[in-house]
Amino acid sequence: MNKSFFIIILSIFLIIITVNPFTEELMYNNPIPYMLAHYSLFASGILLSYYMLKREILRGGVFIGIIIALIWHYPFFFDMGARILWIRIIEEITLFLGGFMLGSSLQKLKKNYKILLLVLWMIGDTFLSSVLMINPSSYTTIYNAQELEYLGIIMFLMMNLIAVYILLTYINKMLNEEKDIVNEDYQRNPYAKD
Repeated sequence: MNKSFFIIILSIFLIIITVNPFTEELMYNNPIPYMLAHYSLFASGILLSYYMLKREILRGGVFIGIIIALIWHYPFFFDMGARILWIRIIEEITLFLGGFMLGSSLQKLKKNYKILLLVLWMIGDTFLSSVLMINPSSYTTIYNAQELEYLGIIMFLMMNLIAVYILLTYINKMLNEEKDIVNEDYQRNPYAKD
């Protein structure tokens, strides 16, 4: 199976498990599927545009994607999306499109900016998950406090899993590039004396 096909299937799978009547019904009573929907829709947009499109759709797509994600994690909008179905539909569409715009813009970003985005995301996610674990009622009152505490733990774990995956992928890429350089040097002069 080639990478493009896998990315398309993964993105469609993330959308299907998020946007369906069963999951939508759960979101009224439980914050965990609601927040996981944020992750899956945003991630599916990033994956599709980063690996499939490979070009920037809109200048400033990074900022638009970030702003969309921030808006839906602001407590007022978070509560509105959790309570009212038509607002949640808008939320789900815009989260996917925000991820799509962010992913399409990542190709042009330099490595330092990508690292900065990862660090800022980790800071923001750590802050939000800490709030949910320590004092969930300060963020929202529409869900049970214990479920919000579990959500904070899940968010923290997911963020770290994603960050570790990104870092391991980056290290693997660096090691492969180093291996290629060493192989080229060896092929040029296999019997060099030091």
